[in-house]
Parts: sequence; C-alpha cells; structure tokens
Amino acid sequence: PPGSGAPSVEPQRQQQQKLGGEGWSGARQEAQGAKAAAGSVWGLRTVAMKGPASWSSSEVIREGELEKRSASLFQLWKKKAVVLSKDSLRLSSPEGGGKAKELRFGAIQKVDCVERTGKYVYFTIVTTDRREIDFRCPGESCWNASITLALIDFQNKRAVQDFRSRQGQAGREGAEDDAPRDRRLARAP
Repeated sequence: PPGSGAPSVEPQRQQQQKLGGEGWSGARQEAQGAKAAAGSVWGLRTVAMKGPASWSSSEVIREGELEKRSASLFQLWKKKAVVLSKDSLRLSSPEGGGKAKELRFGAIQKVDCVERTGKYVYFTIVTTDRREIDFRCPGESCWNASITLALIDFQNKRAVQDFRSRQGQAGREGAEDDAPRDRRLARAP
C-alpha cells in the first residue's frame, strides 16, 4: 500500500511485462505452471487464488477455517481458509492472496482416523495414492462430517455415472450382436 514503506508490486509487474515474462520471475512462473498442471503432493492441485467465483462452477457447501499439519520435520499445525464444494476441498492461507491448493474428491479415497480430544477433532484424509493429510478443527465445527458427507455424495454420483455408462455400453454391444443373428434368422428358409 502507498505510504506503508513496503515496496510496490506494480513496478515489478510492469518490468515483467516489458521483458515478456523472461528472466527469473518468468522461469519461476513457468515452473509453477508446470507444477499446477502436473498436480502436486497428496493429490493437491495448485490453483490461482482469485476468489470462489473464479475457481469453478461447483456449488460451495461450506467455508471456514481448518488447521493442517505440515509435512515438515516439526509437523506444525497451520491455519488454512477452506472452501468445501461438491467436487473438491480448497485450502489457502487465511490472509488470502497467493496460491490455493485444491484437493479434488476424485483423488480422495476416504476420511479416516477421527479422534476427539477436549478442544479439537483430529481427522485424516487418505488419497487414492495412499498418502495421508492430517487436519484438526474445533470440536463443535464438525468439518470432518461435512467433508465426509460431501465425499460420499461425490462417490455415489460417480458410481451411478459409471453404472449407467457400463449399462449403455452393454446395451449397444447387445444390439450389435443381435443384428447379425436377426439377419440370419430372416434369411433362413
């Protein structure tokens, strides 16, 4: 902000536009873009943080705050702003800005290890590649239940779609098999 003594970001953006994204900042952006495209650790996907409306058209079920255990040596608990939608869980820093991490329900196997203590409920999200992400929330917030119900709804809808898809394929294959037999019967004396 002007007058705060902090360096302005705008001159850096203008210089980067003049350079056409070249140099260190351009290389860093390309690396971040590649990381976002390839996915990242634990099935988390990096997305640009511009607000809930720009993320996807998926309906937001709940917004709030969770604490996530870091994967570092000390395993500290870090507060995260969380947006739960019908198809994903988005985590970002509570101050806003920066990058958000999106954990799609297609990459989640289950919500596990629910443990209650006096103040917190601890739970683990297990991804399809068997990685575990630990979270905690205040006991009265019931985030674990909200995430579990949204995940079950997502998995049920996916199972119904898979069933209908297989049913449609079987119907088409059956129709193709019946057609030559019908022709043979029609030609038989």
